[in-house]
Amino acid sequence: MRGLYIHIPFCKHICNYCDFTKRVPKNKEMIDEYLIHLKEELFTYKKYFDSIETIYIGGGTPTMLDIDELKELFSMIKDFKNIKEFTIEINPETLTIEKAELLKNSGVNRCSIGVESFDENILKILGRHHNKIDVYNAINMLKKVGINNINIDLIFAAPGSTLSSIENDLKEFYKLDINHLSYYSLILEENTIFYSMYKHNKLTLIDNELEAKMYEFIINDLEKNGFKQYEISNFSKNNSESIHNKIYWQNLEYIGIGLGASGYLDKVRYTNNTLLNEYYKKYRKSEEFIDKNTQFSEEMILGLRLIRGINIDYVNKKYEKNILNEYKMINNYIKSGDLIIEDGFLHLTKKGLLIGNDIFEIFI
Repeated sequence: MRGLYIHIPFCKHICNYCDFTKRVPKNKEMIDEYLIHLKEELFTYKKYFDSIETIYIGGGTPTMLDIDELKELFSMIKDFKNIKEFTIEINPETLTIEKAELLKNSGVNRCSIGVESFDENILKILGRHHNKIDVYNAINMLKKVGINNINIDLIFAAPGSTLSSIENDLKEFYKLDINHLSYYSLILEENTIFYSMYKHNKLTLIDNELEAKMYEFIINDLEKNGFKQYEISNFSKNNSESIHNKIYWQNLEYIGIGLGASGYLDKVRYTNNTLLNEYYKKYRKSEEFIDKNTQFSEEMILGLRLIRGINIDYVNKKYEKNILNEYKMINNYIKSGDLIIEDGFLHLTKKGLLIGNDIFEIFI
């Protein structure tokens, strides 16, 4: 099984925290030209098409494209035969009923909506341009056309957030009656507006202790309300786990196309150019052959993001190792209650989730 990621870099505005490859398009022609090159890049991978089982269109803001542009985008992938999950990202203020119908008719069966917060003050701090009503309208439109596999993204530890605002966000989430939530901690990334503000002492970040309390509250509250945590930042019920994202966490292959996209194919990890003119000349910017040691490190780190964790026997046989003997720190973290072995799987405990990055360093 392989996944296909398609990057649409265009946005109507740039959010303060976002470090993804993005552009505010100058005109329609800029988008049309990009779609031509995107299709050309896609068909360089034609021999892999039958192995692709998931599609994920992200951004940027894919749904800022107009109806004709979206039709052109979907026409590129209309002949894929084995798709189990087809996801597109949505900004709530950009969705219309006509676009929702087009998504459904084009085979989209899962949508991920960038909500980030239900608090209008926090939304302004983040640089978002929607409100709570836009979120409800978008979800109602998707349900109306028959798309019920819906995720929303939320951010915790954003500037201005409190435990009370996190509690309120979760209350609003439950009202939506959907089965999946991705709840991410704010990360201060370079090349963002927030990073510049922080460097000029114009931004105050949430301290680590409060961030940990927020994360613990989120995990416990979602569990009480029937949501199973299956990855560090992802929660689901009714068997709605993301098939595409699990490809990444299980260290399986995927094709990434578009500006700044990354892929992992035939033991090569690659990244595309991030400037339009350079991308039009040559899609890939860099390539790295992944040897067995690197593959092992990545598989351990990505696998430990999953709540089920790592199958010890499988990894030992695959890499001809005995990880418990070779990596003594694993046993130290087991003794401290941060890691545990259950049913042959090594995984983080709730306590260990709070220091996951420290534990991952065992394998770097």
